[in-house]
This record gives sequence, structure tokens and C-alpha cells, in this order.
Amino acid sequence: MNRNTLKIALGVATVFFLIVAIVLFVLGLTLDISTLPKVILIIVSILALALGVELGYFVYLLIDKNPNYFLYNPQTKRNISVQKLTFQNVNSRMNRFLSGYAASEGKIWNDRVFDDPYLEMEDEFRPLVAYKLLFGLADKDAEAGWKCLENASDDTIAFICKGLRANNDNEFATAIENVMAQKPVNIKVIRDYLVRNRKYMQNKMFKYVLENIDKFQ
Repeated sequence: MNRNTLKIALGVATVFFLIVAIVLFVLGLTLDISTLPKVILIIVSILALALGVELGYFVYLLIDKNPNYFLYNPQTKRNISVQKLTFQNVNSRMNRFLSGYAASEGKIWNDRVFDDPYLEMEDEFRPLVAYKLLFGLADKDAEAGWKCLENASDDTIAFICKGLRANNDNEFATAIENVMAQKPVNIKVIRDYLVRNRKYMQNKMFKYVLENIDKFQ
């Protein structure tokens, strides 16, 4: 039984026992019967009430009180299941995450936002940012984007490669470093390499989120 099904089942059971408690309590007070049956009805109603409250507490514990960055749906105000998460969700949320640092990905490159050694960013986001910046270039495949990469500072490239290595993607990081270390940068080589690996970066981003989903609470 998955989490949502369990919440529904417990919710139905909670309502059922609360209704039973109210009905039995009212009967215990209003029926014209001897004292002993009245007492039994009232005791059973109290037990049903206690059970309903306990089940309601379990439902409360199952409610998403800590929204997950990638799973939270602002319309329903709850997390979706991991099984329903798509790369489009992840990419959209990363667009929003990067917008907190600059108005566009182009400005992130040109303004050298990630050159700051005191940059405030949670460690779990750093590999995603690295993949997202490179994936964004390959996905758009626009001349302006490649120009940003060509003019990128060594610190920005170091930030990206460090993020890749944080996900144990050493081979990919080394390939980026080797091409970018050649001055002037052969932009055709790095462009062809990233466009060719567009699907690879997409898969790495998505897999990283799935494997670390609990870190994004």
C-alpha cells in the first residue's frame, strides 16, 4: 500500500469511528433503557472516539509538512510521489533555482556569479547546477550561449567541474577541463561534445535527484 492510499484508508477509518462514537454516545444518553446498557454504550463510544482520534493523528503524521523542492505541488499543497516526478519537473525547478542567482543563465555566465568563493549554495544543489548550466547550453544550442562558455572564467569552469566531481562524474569533468584549458578555446569542439552528450546530462540530472530526493526537503 502506497503512502497516498494509506492516508485515504486511515482518513476514512477516522471519520467512521468518529461517527460511530457520536451515534453511540447519543444513543447512550437518549435511549430509554436500563443503566447498564447505557453505560456500555457510552464506554464503547468513548473507545471509538479514542480510536478515531488516534487514527486521525496517524493521518496528520502522513501529511507533507516539509515540502520537497522537486516534489511539492503548490496547487495541491502537497508532495507528489517520486514515481510521478519527470525530468521536465526537475528542469523547471532548476530554472527557478538559478533565477535566485541571476535573471538568466546568460547573466550567470557573463556576470561570473559562481566565481564568488563565499557563494551561498546548499551542497546538494551544486552537482545539479553544474549539469544544468551545461545542459542549458546544449539544449538551446544558441550562438550566444556558446559565446558565454567561450568567455567563461576559469573559476566558473572550476565551479562546474567541482560540482560534476561531487557526483563522481570525474571523466566528464576532466573532459570539460581539458577542452576549456586550451586557449583560445575551440568552441566547436566543446559545443559538439556537449550537444552529443545532451541526453547524458539530462539523465545524470534526473538520476541525481531521484537518488538524493530526501536531501531536498
